[in-house]
Amino acid sequence: MTLKYGTWNVQGCRNKMKEIIRAINIMKMDVVVLTETKKKGTGSEALGNYIHLFSGVKKYERARRGVSILTNKKWKGSIKSWEAIDERTLKLDMNIWGYKLTIIAIYAPNEDNGVTVKDEFLLT
Repeated sequence: MTLKYGTWNVQGCRNKMKEIIRAINIMKMDVVVLTETKKKGTGSEALGNYIHLFSGVKKYERARRGVSILTNKKWKGSIKSWEAIDERTLKLDMNIWGYKLTIIAIYAPNEDNGVTVKDEFLLT
């Protein structure tokens, strides 16, 4: 068996989730990490054939950053736990074919961010 996974910087997902789900369905992806989602809050939701785990800024903040993981529902029973660490980091623990798999979704600061932001991210 094969596990198909990938990453996608979506530059905001507010009005794009149907398009994103359609694209990953066509590619028959099992797990996809989305970065720069600009989604607020932390939680999980069902979207089509996928379970969407997300971590973003607090609801009262301006939408920015954000990371999420889309997991095909066929792997729902394989999900052991997940943790929204902050708006840049999300951890998913799975057990697939008897193997422990940890997926860490990270949205690191880009070149537009200052040295202080990059250093803070790298040192935490």
